[in-house]
Amino acid sequence: MTCPDGDPLERLNRLWSQLMLALPRSGRRAEALAVYREVRVILGTELGIDPEPALPLLATSTAELRAATAAEFIDLLRTIQVRSGLTPSEISRKAGQVLPRSQIYSLLKRGKLPTKPEQVRAFVTICGLPEPQVARVMELWATLREQTELAVSGPENDKPFAILIVRSA
Repeated sequence: MTCPDGDPLERLNRLWSQLMLALPRSGRRAEALAVYREVRVILGTELGIDPEPALPLLATSTAELRAATAAEFIDLLRTIQVRSGLTPSEISRKAGQVLPRSQIYSLLKRGKLPTKPEQVRAFVTICGLPEPQVARVMELWATLREQTELAVSGPENDKPFAILIVRSA
């Protein structure tokens, strides 16, 4: 049996896609994520498939990739994760041993800058950022990491020193 307007599933897919693109453009991002999750559930239960997003659900612009503090960097990671439409469990599954689920929660919840660049890179790559944006996130991380290390160690000239006085009898 052929449908005069094409494959019904393809038509349905186009309609859902248009809805998911229109909602965030009108400022309704949370609704777009809810629609995406609803479609995933329907496809999973009705057809037994789990769609993988080819691109991030809600794209992150390069202008948004900025952070002056560790807290702002963690907020940026949270934003990237939410916009990807992926849960921490899904990100962990895709990352394998590079990024265990507990580490993802640690990246997103604690107030400290992540220490392992390979985990940050894996996280933002799996969340769907294109390579130029991944590179920008890594630049931010490196700059903040350097600032953190300088703050902990302090300038070279301010290091304490000791004088040993030896008295001869």
